[in-house]
Amino acid sequence: MNKTTLKNGLVYYQSSLVEIDIVIEGSKIIKVGSNLEEGKIMDCTNKLIAPAFIEAHAHFREPGFEYKETIKTGSMAAAKGGYTKVMMMPNLNPAPDTLNKIKKMKEICQKDSLIECYPLATITKKRLGKTLVNFAILKDEVIGFSDDGSGIQNSKIIYDGLSKLKGAKSVMICHCEDLTLVNEGVIRESDYAKLHHHRPINPLSETLEAIRNMEIAYVLNTRIHLCHISSRYTVWAIQQFKKMGCKVSAEVTPHHLICTICDLENDGRFKMNPPLGDEEDQKALFNGVLDGTIDFIATDHAPHSVLEKSGGLDHSLFGIVGLETSFAAMYTYFVKTKKMPLELLLDLMSKKVSDCFPIKDSQIRVGNEASIVIIDLEQKFIVDSSEFLSKGKSSIFEGKTLYGVIEKTISKGEIVLSLIHISEPTRPEPIS
Repeated sequence: MNKTTLKNGLVYYQSSLVEIDIVIEGSKIIKVGSNLEEGKIMDCTNKLIAPAFIEAHAHFREPGFEYKETIKTGSMAAAKGGYTKVMMMPNLNPAPDTLNKIKKMKEICQKDSLIECYPLATITKKRLGKTLVNFAILKDEVIGFSDDGSGIQNSKIIYDGLSKLKGAKSVMICHCEDLTLVNEGVIRESDYAKLHHHRPINPLSETLEAIRNMEIAYVLNTRIHLCHISSRYTVWAIQQFKKMGCKVSAEVTPHHLICTICDLENDGRFKMNPPLGDEEDQKALFNGVLDGTIDFIATDHAPHSVLEKSGGLDHSLFGIVGLETSFAAMYTYFVKTKKMPLELLLDLMSKKVSDCFPIKDSQIRVGNEASIVIIDLEQKFIVDSSEFLSKGKSSIFEGKTLYGVIEKTISKGEIVLSLIHISEPTRPEPIS
């Protein structure tokens, strides 16, 4: 079996940035050290070599909404963004609420995906929030359950579901939203909403349901995960529950960390659920990332058609894309500005995700699968959604200049994304 040496790069290894070489044979890392030269040499001078990213929250829309995205195009977008593992949200048609449906999705992933994809099952049948799926059968087939896109209004469903998952490896992943406080709103309750006559969403719609879910998890002493946190009130609640010993983890998106309601335009690319908060929310979210209240970064990549995003804030569907810009956006706004160390960002996009879910990590060490991203940190680009590999083109960073170009993404020893082949990313090519 042929070998390849990644040489002369700055490697994120054992929580430090060091100049070392990596030897890959087949799908595995077989050596890490200095002055290594075995097999084919891949010169990585002036490049960062890091564990490939793990995405815990993406919508690949297949089956049911293939005009928005497919597992193939979603995996292409993920590879372009440096991801080799993606958890796929289950708001699909048909909803993946049975073993047969999950198996069919896994078959599509095996056939079409460039990377590792993990289909999630729904918490309730047809994702209607009324009747639990068969956890006993599904909990060993999936790494998580979610009714993402809908907050479960019935507390007994959460209680019974968490009771059935106690001791299981799979995790309940909660979209927190009290619909009585959403009131068909489109953006966060604010002066902007009043001035422009947009229907408002009360920020407590997220927090109150998050508190309920954490309280149930705490009483039952079982794991729970909270999706796309957006409100300072939710951050404060998570802090308190973690201090109590609640087994809760939480994620935040780049757009909620970088943008606020002050950045809004009457354009569908600014409409997402949960909506953007104010500067106090932004500050609390960022501090929550720094102090560990919020565990990792997730994109909530949610592609829609151009038509579905063409109705401004009032009439577009909720959701924007993020897989292809997430690292560069976070690096540009937080690492280059010295608000966050690069090492922390890399952990937030990889190791800390695998710490929360039963997914094998992508850390660079001997014996691990070679799931690696190679990045030119000094190269900048202007975000142009027409160049996205995703079918979704609605990006909050459209036209922005970002730093940090993903030059190669390697999954299990195979190059699944290379700038040289970006126009036709069909199937992986062996690294050797």
